[in-house]
Amino acid sequence: MQQSNQLLVTVANILDEIIKETDTLEIEQDSQSYFHANKAPSISIHNYLQRIAKYTHCSEQCFVIALIYLDRLQEKHPYLVLNSKCIHRFLLLAIVMAIKYQDDDYYKNEYYAKVGGVSVKEIFILEQEFLELMDHQLFIDEQYYFLYEKKLLEYGEIEMP
Repeated sequence: MQQSNQLLVTVANILDEIIKETDTLEIEQDSQSYFHANKAPSISIHNYLQRIAKYTHCSEQCFVIALIYLDRLQEKHPYLVLNSKCIHRFLLLAIVMAIKYQDDDYYKNEYYAKVGGVSVKEIFILEQEFLELMDHQLFIDEQYYFLYEKKLLEYGEIEMP
C-alpha cells in the first residue's frame, strides 16, 4: 500500500505542476471541451486519485497508463488545455479506460460515475468523447510503458511491483 500511495503522490504532483502553469493561461471558448466545468472541483488531485484507487481496486499500472493517455491527448490535440476545470474528468476517464483495457476485472460505468462524482449520463458522454479524442487507440507498447514507468520512478523515486 505504501508504494501505491507514493505513486499517487507522484502522479498528483506531476498533474499539479501542469495545472499550475495552465491555469494562468487565457483559454478561448473553442478550446474548451465537454470535460471542462464552470469551476474547478474542490477536491485535490491527490485526494481524487486516492478515492479512485480505493473504490476501483485497479492495478498500479492503470495510473501509469492513465498518465500516458493524458500525454497522448496533449500530443494529438495541442489546443486542448488540461487545467483545474477539466483535469478531474480527464483523469477519471483516463483511469477508467486504463482499467477497462489493462485489468481483468472492472465495474460498470454507473459505478465509476459514482466514484468520480459525475452523473451516469455524463460518464457515458465523457467516455465516448475520450475515445474519439484518442482515436480509439488505447494500446501502449510494452517498451514505451516501461520507459515511461522508469521516468515516473525517477521523478518520484518510487518502486513499482
